[in-house]
Amino acid sequence: MTWLAFGLVGMLMGVIWAVGYATSNAVVDTAGATAAPAVFGTPPADSPTSEYAGLITSNTPLTIGFVGTWGKIDADTPMFDVDLTAQTSGTYFVDVLLTNNPGGWSVLQLEFLRLDLACSAATAVDWASPAASSVMVIENEDAYATFSGLAAASEHCIGVQATLKANDPAGTFIRRPSPTSSPTAPSFAATLNRSS
Repeated sequence: MTWLAFGLVGMLMGVIWAVGYATSNAVVDTAGATAAPAVFGTPPADSPTSEYAGLITSNTPLTIGFVGTWGKIDADTPMFDVDLTAQTSGTYFVDVLLTNNPGGWSVLQLEFLRLDLACSAATAVDWASPAASSVMVIENEDAYATFSGLAAASEHCIGVQATLKANDPAGTFIRRPSPTSSPTAPSFAATLNRSS
């Protein structure tokens, strides 16, 4: 039995040795402690900014209302303007990100739409026939909607279309637990980056 124990220890030591495993203990010397010298640095002249700063801007906050337990969006909502008209090359993408953890909903799912024109020029006809859509299913803080393939020298509007009853399981679907509950409103941010 003793030899078996030695054999197991030898095998374990062999595995540890094979992967270069080692242990070490430290001792805290409170008696000899001294104040560490300060380390000073110099800040850069400017904070670097993205070359895409200012190319995406917020427009109109989304307002979610209710009819009983069903959610509704009274007006077409142009949430983000994307202006790539000054870019001479490249392909870009936009991510609309959830920035909080909105609790109190039974279901919160939003269909974001991309219109290929400035938000200020968008009409109800444009919202009814968007260039692209992306559904954000809000189940956790990692929820997002993505729009890719945006060309240089273009302009886009990203937002949510009006709906009198948000009951589209493939699009905007909003419910609260009871007609008197007050769920937390979602917050959003949009980022723009170049993909090629």
